[in-house]
Amino acid sequence: MLTVGQLARIFNVSAKTLRHYDAVGLFMPVKVGEENQYRFYSPEQLPELRRILFLRSMGLSIEIIRELKRNGTLGDGEKLKPILLEHADSIRDEIGRQQKLLAAVQHMVDYISITGGTNMEPKLVKKAAFTVVGMEWNNKSSEGGIPQLWDRFVPREDEIQGKLQPDVSYGVCIPGPNGDFSYIAGFETTGEHMPNGMMTFTVPEQTYAVFTHTGSLSRLGETMELIYSKWLPLHSLEPAQGMDLEVYDERFTGPEDEQTQIDLYIPVKP
Repeated sequence: MLTVGQLARIFNVSAKTLRHYDAVGLFMPVKVGEENQYRFYSPEQLPELRRILFLRSMGLSIEIIRELKRNGTLGDGEKLKPILLEHADSIRDEIGRQQKLLAAVQHMVDYISITGGTNMEPKLVKKAAFTVVGMEWNNKSSEGGIPQLWDRFVPREDEIQGKLQPDVSYGVCIPGPNGDFSYIAGFETTGEHMPNGMMTFTVPEQTYAVFTHTGSLSRLGETMELIYSKWLPLHSLEPAQGMDLEVYDERFTGPEDEQTQIDLYIPVKP
């Protein structure tokens, strides 16, 4: 027979835990001393206690383990295996969530480091008015988003005739009232031909501060934030009401490529 102290030593648990398991009917001794009330356990009970402690360490409640014992699952390895495999899946899902959280935290650390010290030198460009033909998305009335617009546009870009720069495409952001805006994915053209489902738009002459974004387009918003909050004021440049441009040329190697580059044309006051 084994005492509470011996079980506590074997499984590295407290005697208080074992007494609690007894009190709630989860793991009871086979014998209790009549005079001293000492609890005694048989060696055959050790595998059951190991499984109980393991399931508790996995986060299963005493109520669930007690039910597993009541219906015979706790002592049947074949019945217990599916439960453990299901719990393993939930652990993997949680690990995935924690890894995403860790990546987000690290990304914020990197972002803070960038905003603390990086300075991007803009290039000032006065660009004449030009016409684009392409497909439009509106943040108020259209479904999806800008990435989905490009997914629809790219397979049809060869339908556009009269491209002035066939290797350069534009993303044109057109501000509207009350914070609404439209976005056109297109090419600079003569504007003489417009495929079905597309539209033509003339971008007016503007003065731009040109910055180069490097890396995944998922971080494009961070670059835009830095431009307006840090780099424009640092160079005594004031943003102007107008249309900003994304310019995609041979340096664009994919939306998720960390080496990809696009130019951002931000309207500024001359």
